[in-house]
Amino acid sequence: MLMQSRISAGAYEIDITPPLGVDLAGYFNVRKADSILDNLYAKSVVLKDGDTEVAITSCDLCVIPREMVLAIRAFASQWSGIPEENIMISATHTHTGPVTTGLLAGEIDSTYIEVLVKKIASSIAMAKKNLKEASVRAGRGKEQNLVFNRRYVMKDGWVKTNPGKLNPDIIKPAGPVDPDILVILLEDNTKSPIALLVNYANHVDTIGGTGISADYPGILSNTIKRFLGDIPVLFLTGAEGDINHIDVMDSNPQGGYEEAKRIGITLAGEVLKVLVKLTPINGYLGIKSSFLDVPVRKPDQVEVDKAKKLLEETIEASPRELTAFDLARGSLEVERAYAQEVTALLQLDRDLEELELQAISLGELVFLGVPGEPFAEIGLAIKRESPFSYTGIVSLANGYSGYIPTEKAFDEGGYEIRLARSSKLDKATEKTIIREGITLINSIYK
Repeated sequence: MLMQSRISAGAYEIDITPPLGVDLAGYFNVRKADSILDNLYAKSVVLKDGDTEVAITSCDLCVIPREMVLAIRAFASQWSGIPEENIMISATHTHTGPVTTGLLAGEIDSTYIEVLVKKIASSIAMAKKNLKEASVRAGRGKEQNLVFNRRYVMKDGWVKTNPGKLNPDIIKPAGPVDPDILVILLEDNTKSPIALLVNYANHVDTIGGTGISADYPGILSNTIKRFLGDIPVLFLTGAEGDINHIDVMDSNPQGGYEEAKRIGITLAGEVLKVLVKLTPINGYLGIKSSFLDVPVRKPDQVEVDKAKKLLEETIEASPRELTAFDLARGSLEVERAYAQEVTALLQLDRDLEELELQAISLGELVFLGVPGEPFAEIGLAIKRESPFSYTGIVSLANGYSGYIPTEKAFDEGGYEIRLARSSKLDKATEKTIIREGITLINSIYK
């Protein structure tokens, strides 16, 4: 790669904590926020090389729907001059943040969303204002004791998601994990940190309950700040569609705020180890997107009739938190939730879903943004074929189209492939994402 002459970088973070009383996202049951465990933030980095400017934003939210991404981009471009197509907007996937779209349970607070869009956009504009000559260094670590494939092959031949701790019917994990941690440090000419980016593939859902929290990425950020100063620490979620923190071979409970602290501090420790062995990143800044139309699965008449019958013949149970283990065990509450998802999908007025893949590169570093939750195998396949020395997969970027399972997962079973608004893409999407992702990355490599 050709050497770059100069790169500028700026960063900014803004508080996006919602008011108490909002519905929290990511579960099949309604959860009203009744406390704030820690604040939520939108964190942005802007990079400039000659006439090329890009922005990368990480938000402490569960998902960011496509229409919201487009609104943020429009405001951010208007206020900063950065082209809309040069902005990557991602969510950490915290399940203790506000509902932002019609997905699973909970209602949107439209007043909060209006403010949220402008706040996220303003973080980009402020990062642009903070531009200064900078250097970029990257490194890679590994933390494999925090990540587990949550899909398990059972004795009956089927796959279950989170089948329960010490379940005697477990044979083996159904897929791999990606334990790599990609760390990017931006510094000014005095070697003072500007921002830190951390890319890691693990679900952000350790706390549960009804308290607002950024979950373990928030703990990671606060821990890192004790060493690097008060700078934005952007957590970019990797290919985590089938990955979580639960060790089914450990009988101890793994949930709540203390678990988030354990994961965040452990991850921060590995990041700090990486910081002492970073490699300079030199080269051109590049950005390119590819738009894909993939088929959408819809319920057939048998599924529709079954769902309607269930909803007519049963009454809604008293609200309680439906955990990942509830989904694996099955219950009337879970079946009602899926029946409601089937009826919601009937309102879908399209047969194709447009996905934006976005690649941002700097020298031997590239990030590939994917608007959903790809399985770890998909991320690993793209990384293996990437010509870049450092490749990061950024899930939940520039929209949300649900889980992106492997093709074989559709024959295996499990939560991630069951038809819902969070799982509606065709089984061929895996191969499309891998093929087009690799093509896009190769096209930007210089």
